[in-house]
Amino acid sequence: MRICVFGAGAVGGNLAVRLALAGNEVSLVARGAALAAINSDGLQVLAGDDVLEARLSASDDPASLGAQDAVIVAAKAHQLPAFAATAAPLLHRDTLVVFAQNGIPWWYPAAGLQPLLDPDGAVEHVVGRERSTGAVIYSANAKLAPNIIRNTSPQRNRLTIAAVDPGSQARVAQLRRVLRAAGIESPDTDDLRAAIWQKLIGNASVSVLSFLDERTSREVFDDAWLGPAGAAIAEELAAVARAECLAVDAARAAPAPGHFSSMLQDSRAGRPIEAAALLTAPQMIARQHGIATPCFDLLCGLAYGKAARLQAQARATADLG
Repeated sequence: MRICVFGAGAVGGNLAVRLALAGNEVSLVARGAALAAINSDGLQVLAGDDVLEARLSASDDPASLGAQDAVIVAAKAHQLPAFAATAAPLLHRDTLVVFAQNGIPWWYPAAGLQPLLDPDGAVEHVVGRERSTGAVIYSANAKLAPNIIRNTSPQRNRLTIAAVDPGSQARVAQLRRVLRAAGIESPDTDDLRAAIWQKLIGNASVSVLSFLDERTSREVFDDAWLGPAGAAIAEELAAVARAECLAVDAARAAPAPGHFSSMLQDSRAGRPIEAAALLTAPQMIARQHGIATPCFDLLCGLAYGKAARLQAQARATADLG
């Protein structure tokens, strides 16, 4: 299968290498140091004791890569407008576009979310729901160098996918088989929305706390104070999901040891955090159902406050430079 991974971050790079080694024609949209390193030396994934290496076509110009059978968007949710602005050359009528982001996705059927998650309707206009594939990813990764990735969950690399439009179900089933052949778990699912909320519960109750406390996700999960706080957040979000008529509980799997959440990795690298999809959108849905979420609201306030302070510090440092 001809597959383009849009975004050469830790998750995207891990998926790209595994798909390439399984015999697919894989390309990457990358920029800056990552693009230079991948084109010079290839892409490497350290997974337990295994070293996975692949040479891939990589470019910062999607038009140079041509139309694809599938595009896996591994950029963050707030980067979707940039994807939409350059994605058209990657698409033909039957291209599947897999949105592998955390949080509530742009296509989620709830009132009032589009201005937040798909400003100006750019993704819907360029991609459309008929080509869109919802996804939930479980894969713990970190960048060690521009073209070297540490996969800290070598026994668990899962991409659950489902068609947003029923007309693309057969193509999604084919992509699911391709993922499985590459050693990437891709289970069947009857309701991707439930899987989205189950992952969201883990992200909000562990990953955001990891960002705030600047410790690994496992340390936060096991902490005598933050562990119960995360459990309370999980209970609130599970109640919202149930109001959406979804079979979701507040159970959370223990994170991989030694892994820093992607939100913390982004903040340490000076990148914006995933806030709208992980924080604001669930709050909006909770308000629509009239459900109080005091613990989650506090989490949102603390996360937005820290993000604003980091941005102010970055601006001050740039002004001094």
